[in-house]
Amino acid sequence: MSHLMRRLCLLAGLLLPGLPQAAEPGHACAVVASPAERLACYDKAFPPSPEVHAAAIRQAEQSFGMQRNEPVLANPGQPAAELDPDRIESRVSKVAYTGGSRAITLENGQVWALTEATSRGNVNEGDTVLVRKGVMGNYMLVTAAGVGLRVRRVR
Repeated sequence: MSHLMRRLCLLAGLLLPGLPQAAEPGHACAVVASPAERLACYDKAFPPSPEVHAAAIRQAEQSFGMQRNEPVLANPGQPAAELDPDRIESRVSKVAYTGGSRAITLENGQVWALTEATSRGNVNEGDTVLVRKGVMGNYMLVTAAGVGLRVRRVR
């Protein structure tokens, strides 16, 4: 074996034991036990793009009024109001009368049912309505004429 080859083998023998240590993941966020805190750590290290913020807003609006099993996680710098809105506005695409109650389908795909039988609060297809959080976990659909109706999200 040539002198050069011996040196290369010796150098390789010295470097190889250090390679597995260099290849192991070593980001500080990897050791954070809480999933929410770990995500916040990674988001701080690698900030999400504006597209991610916009997608989070769309997701919050689509899940408005639905029961949530997990807490809302905010992107860094994103206001909590964007991720947990207190109201949405949409146009009515369909009003269905079944079994003495009304189901109102909005253009955004959400379906809201009145929780009390009432003849007040005329709602027609094409009307723009506001659905807002009420007290104690209730929701109110406010008609174009300003009449508030108690509703619950069914879809």
